[in-house]
Amino acid sequence: MSSPSNSHPWDDPWSIVFEGYNPEEEGRREAICALGNGYFVTRAAAAEATADEVHYPGTYRAGIYNRLVSQVNGEEVADESIVNLPNWLSLTFRIDGEEWFSLDAVEILAYRQTLQLRQGVLRREVQFCDRHGRQTKLQEQRFVSMDRPHLAGLHIQLTAENWSGNLEIRSAIDGRVTNNNVPRYAPFNNQHLEPVATGTLEPEGIWLTMRTCQSHIDIAMAARTRTAVNGHEVNAVRIHDCEQAQIAERIQVQLERGTTVTLEKIAALYTSHDPAITESTEAAKLAIQHAPSFAELLKAHQRAWERLWLRCDFDLDPVKYLEAARLHIFHLLQTVSPHTVDLDVGIPARGWHGEDYRGHIFWDETFVLAFLSCRFPAIVRSILLYRYRRLDEARQLAREHGYRGAMFPWRSASTGREETPRFQFNLLSGDWAPDNTFLQHHIGIIIAYTVWHYYITTNDQVFLSDWGAELLIEIARFFSSFATYNPKRDRYEILGVVGPDEYHTAYPEAKTPGINNNTYTNLMAVWTLCRAREALDRLPPSGRSELWQVLELSQDEIELWDVISRKMYVGFLDNGILSQYEGFENLQPFDLQQFHHQHGKQRIEWTLQAQGDDINHYQIAKQADVAVLFFLLSQSELKALMERLGYSFDCEQMQRTLAYHLQHTAHESSLSRLIYAGATVTFDCDTSWQLFTQALFTDCSHRNSSGTETGIHLGAMAGTLHMLHHCYLGLSACYGTLYLDPSFPAHLNRLRINLNHQGNDLQIEITQKHLVITATAENSESVELVCQGKAATVQPGTSVVISL
Repeated sequence: MSSPSNSHPWDDPWSIVFEGYNPEEEGRREAICALGNGYFVTRAAAAEATADEVHYPGTYRAGIYNRLVSQVNGEEVADESIVNLPNWLSLTFRIDGEEWFSLDAVEILAYRQTLQLRQGVLRREVQFCDRHGRQTKLQEQRFVSMDRPHLAGLHIQLTAENWSGNLEIRSAIDGRVTNNNVPRYAPFNNQHLEPVATGTLEPEGIWLTMRTCQSHIDIAMAARTRTAVNGHEVNAVRIHDCEQAQIAERIQVQLERGTTVTLEKIAALYTSHDPAITESTEAAKLAIQHAPSFAELLKAHQRAWERLWLRCDFDLDPVKYLEAARLHIFHLLQTVSPHTVDLDVGIPARGWHGEDYRGHIFWDETFVLAFLSCRFPAIVRSILLYRYRRLDEARQLAREHGYRGAMFPWRSASTGREETPRFQFNLLSGDWAPDNTFLQHHIGIIIAYTVWHYYITTNDQVFLSDWGAELLIEIARFFSSFATYNPKRDRYEILGVVGPDEYHTAYPEAKTPGINNNTYTNLMAVWTLCRAREALDRLPPSGRSELWQVLELSQDEIELWDVISRKMYVGFLDNGILSQYEGFENLQPFDLQQFHHQHGKQRIEWTLQAQGDDINHYQIAKQADVAVLFFLLSQSELKALMERLGYSFDCEQMQRTLAYHLQHTAHESSLSRLIYAGATVTFDCDTSWQLFTQALFTDCSHRNSSGTETGIHLGAMAGTLHMLHHCYLGLSACYGTLYLDPSFPAHLNRLRINLNHQGNDLQIEITQKHLVITATAENSESVELVCQGKAATVQPGTSVVISL
């Protein structure tokens, strides 16, 4: 799975194994093997490495951003980015005062990296020979504590296999870091940190404090390094090297042939944004001084992971798909975990594993939160509150553009301002082009969708009353004021937007950006108006009255929502197929096969720009657009929406619509095949499965040039879990009732999951012949469920078996 040299990749579905050292693969491995705990993530760069063309050490604290101003295309532009923090891993060594260890300077005799998913531990084994013939064995393990979110550990054993001599160890905290992970950001300023202070601790330890230069967030790290020879701790003399942005300590030990030296490094990370501290540097120092040994921390860390897996693990046969699915759960929990609940963070498109998209928040919560809602509802609520805290900024953005309600930005970070860059750099042509993707106002629809589905899944009435209904109403307000009435059609229209496709940002030769009547946006705006009204009806009378007063709602406004939700325009082709947007079918045809033959996997938009052409001329979508409707809504929901608008839209039209748009999609996004897999599941399960397996291995396959080295594709990872649970198993929950409507692929033999449904633990297992729902004996009440339209009740300690 991970490397061509992997001989038995499925022997242990709990481990990701890389055999052999491959500099070209190192960036991808650093992201895939990154370790985190929902508070911070550290990439899997070698401890001895510094940032260069091969390696990129990176540590990112969730939600820590900084804004820099750069000269771009002759203008000053400000961009907010996730910040690469000081490198706590930094640890290297040298023999008899010669060059410091580097994989590029020795002969590698054996190399193996193992990511242990169950334990959250990364191991590395290296056997090498230097230019003097000295053979050494290196064994390393590391973790980022899931038990104590501010701590991490590194453990290295070095064995002098055929030599004796002086070994000098250098352990550092290196703050001389920049944001340099993404090649297309090279023209932008990237120095986000300024040094504050460094120091040493007694009897052991070093510390470093840096500060972000614009957001003025203090970043404090402390570390201690202990040394043992053949299991006996050595109190060696420590020499400290202090610089403004780096502090290191050097330790020397004398080794005899066959001797093993053990290095144990524990690091602590705190920021001035953390709760329950007075000052970040003091907190980091105290954490290191009070931290137990590596072994004790590791044991507690493994117990914490075991608790998470009890909630999240599932069984899948054939097992070759299970390893990838577990890897996706692993990275999802490293990005958002119970430690995330106290933080003000959203769901970053590439996890906290790299710097692509600058760590910005898009619409990936759509694919992430469904898996978490029935396992960690507190995490989901905290992610939705990230949106609520930015509601006033979204209201202001709407007012600035002449609309009511809340206009959420397509890209957000520390605040609710629009973070979409003004220009994008084309790596093929070296030119700048305007970025008009900020017109993706459908982001508000996604926020409404996740709010609503969290509510109906968990029945969290407090959330709806205090935050959720207000979000839904203000988003509905925006779309009701954004929609324009066309008297010739006697329909409302939504003009000047960009759909999920992203590539089509204007009509050919148009002087202003935006396209009209994107079908996905129009229909989901109608869905949002309907859910906002339903949310009001679901509130208790006191809560409803309170919102009416606070938000100054009126009956006329509610009636306008109803009118728009019955008279929104939807475009069709002549054969009853839904159009992507008004005029898409009039664009020039595009031969995708010929393009790939001529240009390989080059990005279509950039290639055309480099040729003086424009993708807005062609009938080719970057990624799924209309198909998102079928991913989010069931056939019955979509049909009901169309009937509400007075359109007929039967199953045959749905199939033709998906087939047409699938042929016109380039899948230049990791989410595209995933969305089509979900959209086609009830129409063509074989096509769905083919697309799903391609999405499943987006980051895992070394053949995939998906850019994993700049961050994992978190939405696609979580989306594959969504597919298994909510599409193939057909699982959903609504107001206390569990629904199961499977479309189980013939390629799977068995799927078994555990979940908690409103306080009741359940196990659900599906095979080609049966569906079995088992309730634990400890459940306090029965669970109502509907399977393929038939109602059933599962009592505590019993099972329901349904033939398929």
